[in-house]
Amino acid sequence: MQPFVYETAVVYESSGQFLGNIRQTVQELKRRHPQLKHYALADLAVHKGRQRAVNVTLYFKPKN
Repeated sequence: MQPFVYETAVVYESSGQFLGNIRQTVQELKRRHPQLKHYALADLAVHKGRQRAVNVTLYFKPKN
């Protein structure tokens, strides 16, 4: 199995909302990509984006 990488921009107003948006993105990805059933979120990278958005890269790896 190959690693799966997904990039998105997340708009935020607070840290709680930011984490909630990331959790929601992971859930949506798992619904849209059934192969992710056998993957786990391994890491994420966060980079400052424009104004109220943060660029987030999600790294998934196969479950052991």
